[in-house]
Amino acid sequence: MEIRQLRYFIAVARELSFSAAARKIHIAQPALTRQIRSLEESVGVGLLERQARGVTLTPAGKVFLQDAERILSCLEEAKHNAIKTEKGMQGELRMGVTVMLLWVKELSGLLKEFRRRYPKVMLKLNTMLSGPQINALREGNMDLGILIFPPEGEEFGRLKIYQDHLVLVAPVCSEIASNPPQCLADIRDYDFVWFDRENSPNYYDRLIGYFNQCGFTPNIVETGNDSVTMLSVVASGVGCTIVPSSTINECPAGLTVIEVVDLKSLPLDLQLVWRQDCVNPMLDNMIKVAHELVCGDDYH
Repeated sequence: MEIRQLRYFIAVARELSFSAAARKIHIAQPALTRQIRSLEESVGVGLLERQARGVTLTPAGKVFLQDAERILSCLEEAKHNAIKTEKGMQGELRMGVTVMLLWVKELSGLLKEFRRRYPKVMLKLNTMLSGPQINALREGNMDLGILIFPPEGEEFGRLKIYQDHLVLVAPVCSEIASNPPQCLADIRDYDFVWFDRENSPNYYDRLIGYFNQCGFTPNIVETGNDSVTMLSVVASGVGCTIVPSSTINECPAGLTVIEVVDLKSLPLDLQLVWRQDCVNPMLDNMIKVAHELVCGDDYH
């Protein structure tokens, strides 16, 4: 049984005439007759009753017609789905992002515009720190990362979508709040809440290196896994911390945000990061949308 035989049978069943069907599908009538006979032999039952002025469907033929039309419809749907997937119009795009960066309007605007253009693509957002994001990208478990300070080298492609800076956060009742520091060296003797290096090695090393350049070696007394945890610890009255300003959408109760010149001098580029060897049309479309929003032109 061949797909073309199903098409031939449907044409004859709709026209109830071999000659009319042959003209409609542009095939010689004898050839059409042979194909229908071959189909009936394959099925094992008669599908058409031949009459002097045309044909009629047998009871088995009526049932077979319904199934044949459904099969061809499914084949057409499969074809369209394959084409849409090839063009990145549908499927699943796996993205990593730290929780608090989801508040950045440039990122939320990008996700909104992508959903508008590609409504059939499911964005699977995985909240994770930058270290696990890089590992997931390298292992092929994620298509796109959204992070600060990705590793250098040609392994990854990058596109900056937003520039941030760091801010100092302390309890409102602390000495730091009443006497704001002018530079990082001014807080070298204060208790500091930070995060473990294993969570975001590249980010950790870049910041600690910059702190040291500014004459500041943090006196770390407690650690948290992410900015939310670090802010919660500080809000409980333990020390101070430094976080990207974008993570302080509205300062939590009991905390104050302090701008320090040294921190404003270190730009934090929020970047889309992907593997250069990743072949994914949906990823290409996301990069294209981001490039248009950020740069105002097409991405090639």
